[in-house]
Amino acid sequence: MVQKLVRPPMQFLPPDPDRFLMTTVDVLMPLWVRYRCGIRSTQTINPEGLVKVCQAFLEKKARLIFAFRHPTIDDQYGLIHLFGRVLPQTAAQMGVKLGDSLRVHFVYDRGIPLWAGEIVSWLYPKMGGISVYRSKADRQGLQFIRKTLVDGSYPLAIAPEGGTNGCSELIRKLEPGVAQMGFWGAEDLAKANRSEQVWIVPLGFQYTYVHRGWNGIDRLLAQLEQDCGVVTTNPDRFQRLYHLGNHLINYVSNHYQKFYPLPLPTELQAQDLQTRLDALLEHILTIAEYHFGTTPKGDVVDRCRRLEQMIWDQIFRSDIKDINALSKVELGFANQLAQEALNSEWHMRIAESMTAISGDYLTQHPSPTRFAETLLQVWRVLHRVQGKPFGRQPYLGDRDCRLTVGAPINVTDRYEFYQSSRSAAKEAVQTLTNDLQQAMTDLIIPSPI
Repeated sequence: MVQKLVRPPMQFLPPDPDRFLMTTVDVLMPLWVRYRCGIRSTQTINPEGLVKVCQAFLEKKARLIFAFRHPTIDDQYGLIHLFGRVLPQTAAQMGVKLGDSLRVHFVYDRGIPLWAGEIVSWLYPKMGGISVYRSKADRQGLQFIRKTLVDGSYPLAIAPEGGTNGCSELIRKLEPGVAQMGFWGAEDLAKANRSEQVWIVPLGFQYTYVHRGWNGIDRLLAQLEQDCGVVTTNPDRFQRLYHLGNHLINYVSNHYQKFYPLPLPTELQAQDLQTRLDALLEHILTIAEYHFGTTPKGDVVDRCRRLEQMIWDQIFRSDIKDINALSKVELGFANQLAQEALNSEWHMRIAESMTAISGDYLTQHPSPTRFAETLLQVWRVLHRVQGKPFGRQPYLGDRDCRLTVGAPINVTDRYEFYQSSRSAAKEAVQTLTNDLQQAMTDLIIPSPI
């Protein structure tokens, strides 16, 4: 039987909250977080602020978007902890009655079930999740999110960074979607003559390694050196990481120069490691774009998302009514097209993984936590190169998690200017995005060195 690489188009997954399942997850979550994620403790800063905004939501004074930092895939457990445990406990301490337990509709990338497994396709909707394509204008998903913001039983929770970056103390450039959604909500409420305001509430998620974590770091650094064939007697772990980075850039640059048609950028000859890393990332991404005959447009994240959709369009075929009805020859051509897309995806995912690696992140504040996070980024790239993109990451020691509830940003107060003209709307979205970026940055507390 011919293997089917080509697949039907992915479908929208609407939320289907299950109260019993949510309560069960609340009970099991502390054990999962402690023994599966290695999170020793979770501290919440300003939980009273969370109670106040949720009280305003229930009293129909505000509609809420929680904009949360997204450094790791463990952040979802932080959301569950925050709303399943911290919120009701703090409300009880404050004497505030919130009625039935309040949750959130969290927005997640529709592609996550592709690597996380089919269980996620069932579990996330049951936990209140709303799926959306991050790589195209998903009209159905966006309309559902917009309606949920105005009429949903729960607030929204969205990561404005658009994905994880692996760095607890570095926020990537925010995408404008959260700000735009806030203004759409204000517009819909105004049209309906409703008095609720739209608030965006920043949430900080930050992880710090306990006991400074150097033992686990040294073990992983030695393992990566062995995997790459790097031999060193230098006892300075920072110099060893720098040497490993140089070795990898040189090897990968030579590989692409030898086997791929596009010339290498001259920046790869620079002395600065970060300049060379950025140039290599650019080159690898260009190789993926070369297959589709597309030219670079936007920043690296925009280009990765654009490629992602092109890849999916060749695998999840909306132009084929019934894949099972294809002849063997038709299936062969469809499979070949899907395989070529997967080959291009390999390059794109390598580049995507590299976007989070920053030499400046470590040199500016050389803490064990930043060293560990940088090393894990290198591990993810090498793991993907070896054809194992979704393995469990190495354990480098226990972590503490800090959840910080920031001050709400009133979007409705900005709506009058937003709706005054098209140029004003664009400016208002950008200004709000910038203000949210600063607000989320201000929630970061540098880890101890």
